[in-house]
Amino acid sequence: MINPLAEVKPDPRIAALPKVDLHVHQEWSPRLDRVLARREGRSLYNWHDWAEQLITQIPPGMPRLQKLAQVFPATQEANAKPENFIARIEDLLEEAAADGAILVEVRFGNEDVLRPDLMTLFREAERRVQVRYPSLRAEAVFILILSRFEGDRLNHLVKACIQAVDEGLGGIDFLYKPYDTEADWTTAYQIAEQAASAGLGITAHAGEFSSANIAAALRVPGLTRIGHATHAISDPHVFDLLAKSGVTVECSLSCNVLLGAVSSYTKHQIRQFVESGIPVVLCTDNPVQVCTTIRREYTIAHALGFSTNELLDVTRHAIQVAFTSPQRRNELLNELNKWEDTESS
Repeated sequence: MINPLAEVKPDPRIAALPKVDLHVHQEWSPRLDRVLARREGRSLYNWHDWAEQLITQIPPGMPRLQKLAQVFPATQEANAKPENFIARIEDLLEEAAADGAILVEVRFGNEDVLRPDLMTLFREAERRVQVRYPSLRAEAVFILILSRFEGDRLNHLVKACIQAVDEGLGGIDFLYKPYDTEADWTTAYQIAEQAASAGLGITAHAGEFSSANIAAALRVPGLTRIGHATHAISDPHVFDLLAKSGVTVECSLSCNVLLGAVSSYTKHQIRQFVESGIPVVLCTDNPVQVCTTIRREYTIAHALGFSTNELLDVTRHAIQVAFTSPQRRNELLNELNKWEDTESS
């Protein structure tokens, strides 16, 4: 059995495999702490010890998720500085690119989309990493927590998302709190119609700790992906809806195990998804806090029985469902085909 915090040695071919991460949170404070610690020559916050305490002291499920957003080693004041903002996104993208990622979608939250320089700073971080990793492409997604914002404030955020399409914002991720009980998704349906019409990709967080909200999320206009959905298997009707929808599941193996959405890697539903015709992609979710990387996620999937060819197909599918431009999609698919031709020759 693989320990959720253990180092996992990758097979050389898996290590070399081009990868895609479509569900990675910006983790602004943990990331910025890492950047500032290097800059200041000090120790960074020990997330490995924090994660061990999470596993041993906090009940699995929602209590662990709630703990995930309670430690802020770096301040908002430091994050407000443009150079720090760029540096932490650069750190995220560089970590992924060093693991072989050729495409990363970064999820922003709170009211980041209202920051007028958001996409300018994001593209600058991407540009800096491309100097060292020319194959890397990055896109930005905004998480809209509909239970947190309402009225004029919500309308302002939605308008900002739609305006940001021209600047390169790739998509919207819908999330309701409380997260593990059924919510009224009417507002999401209305917003999604506007967002999809404007060219934004649509995904949603649902079904991580219960089967609640999966069926509702599947009715969101324009939805092509869903984050987690680990508990779809617990309700045959919901699982059947998911299988028939054609929606891709964003699987975050380590995060699901560490937070207790599933009890172990071997119990994860990813293989059942694939065997039932449900497309999947591999993601890191909160890599700093759960001590993982995209290479580690592919390596764990390989340990669970996914062949190199299956994982290559996972990457190819991730490119196809990514919230990116047709030009970038074609470039990435061509690059993947070249890699495959080189490896098979």
